[in-house]
Amino acid sequence: MKYLVGIDVGTTGTKSLLFDESGNIISSAYKGYELLSTKAGYAEQDPKDWYDAVIYTVRECAQTVPKEKIRTISISAQGGTTVAVDDMGRPVRTAVSWLDRRAYKEAKALCEKKEQDYYYLHTGWRLNDGYNLAQIKWMEAHEPKNFSKTDKFLSPLSYLNLRFTGKAVTDYTNEGITNLENIHTWTWDQTVYEELGLTDERLPEILPAGTVLGTLKKEAAEIMGLSEETLVINGGYDQYCAALGLGAVEKGDLMLSTGTAWVLMAITDTLRFDVKSYISPCRHIVPDRYGAMASLETGGVSLDWFKNKVASDHEHAENYKRLNEEIEKIGPGADGVLFYPHFAGTTCPHWSKNSRGAFLGLTLYHGRYHMARAVMEGVVYEMYAIIKAYEQAGIEVKTIRLAGGAAKSKVWTQMIADITQVPVIIYENADAAARGAGIIAAVGAGIFVDFTQAAEKFQTKCRKILPHVEKKEIYRKNYIRYQQGFQELKHFYDKEENDETKMSEA
Repeated sequence: MKYLVGIDVGTTGTKSLLFDESGNIISSAYKGYELLSTKAGYAEQDPKDWYDAVIYTVRECAQTVPKEKIRTISISAQGGTTVAVDDMGRPVRTAVSWLDRRAYKEAKALCEKKEQDYYYLHTGWRLNDGYNLAQIKWMEAHEPKNFSKTDKFLSPLSYLNLRFTGKAVTDYTNEGITNLENIHTWTWDQTVYEELGLTDERLPEILPAGTVLGTLKKEAAEIMGLSEETLVINGGYDQYCAALGLGAVEKGDLMLSTGTAWVLMAITDTLRFDVKSYISPCRHIVPDRYGAMASLETGGVSLDWFKNKVASDHEHAENYKRLNEEIEKIGPGADGVLFYPHFAGTTCPHWSKNSRGAFLGLTLYHGRYHMARAVMEGVVYEMYAIIKAYEQAGIEVKTIRLAGGAAKSKVWTQMIADITQVPVIIYENADAAARGAGIIAAVGAGIFVDFTQAAEKFQTKCRKILPHVEKKEIYRKNYIRYQQGFQELKHFYDKEENDETKMSEA
């Protein structure tokens, strides 16, 4: 029996899964770490924390089988985070996280020098102050000594590949989010970073996920409890690994990851751009397939906020079980209550930075569970707006493959099916990104001929939720009300910002 390890290096922790060659999980381990913040808007991480977490979790998993039988490992990793290393591969500073917002001035300056949508149409992503290009420009401006000491600007994936094999290698999916990769040529795009004095040599090598990078370094193998013959397989961006782990590999599949943020990825057979919604296209891990990503940044956290800060106090601690039971007693539309989960503005497809969270339609009749249902429905309406943007870009959604926190809620998952009128497949195991990394490891080891075959073999137990056709019209009308309400709120918040700007200039 052959074994392999899939590793997911996330923002708050690392999860490793040990699989047998049939895709069964033999053991698992997790280790968390902190985000570091020294100023408002700053978010950093120590790359050593990732390395130590990988070492610890793999070692824990490896204790269950003979080490010589573990053939391969592969890593799924967070994207958008910048790791600057010297010529010995040592970080010159802490890594700047994708959650960091210090580079907003640099991002604005970069945009002013290019025509509208230049970065989006070249790299597949709108220029973002939290991604690598703007972060590197910030370092050049504010930390010139660190900038000059930096031999390579890496991502978490390429940094860990370097630590384990001596090769600074990344893949196409992981670099798509950097604003540095040309999405048409799949090479580094010098036109977006030429003024920074960067060269391709200061960036990692790009190779497809599934490429064999070599064997583990002796030190890493010993401390992980693995053989030096263990192969390291190039992994990918965690969202694309999650899509692979959920079996979202065919045109018409939609991955829906429901954590603090809700992330959607529609699978297509060609690159799809839309300069209205700015869905983010990129190459899939699976050859000849592409993804179109979008996210709802305050998806899952909206219900957490309501439960903890609105529905609970020192005398009453609300819980999800009771919330779900009570919400089921209330019909579609929450008796007229609408909720907008725009705690920090809203991105795709409306891109309204001034919008804020709001309830509309409250009367003396309504109680906490009407509001709770409205919160759930509001999050799904936002998701449905993204699906409508996909449709306008010529992307068909036939099946929603769902994992994460919302999968635990019968009422929320049914709501997703009813509002979208698309079947929802719910997976038992939520560790989709680590599972995707395991699939990559299996293909790299030659256990399967391709990713599609491996993804099918690695699938965990699932259940299918079919939409209630009789609720289609109710939700259609309510979605129209929701969009009308959004336009009124947007006008209010935009006017408020304009009024404040005028007063400050007076």
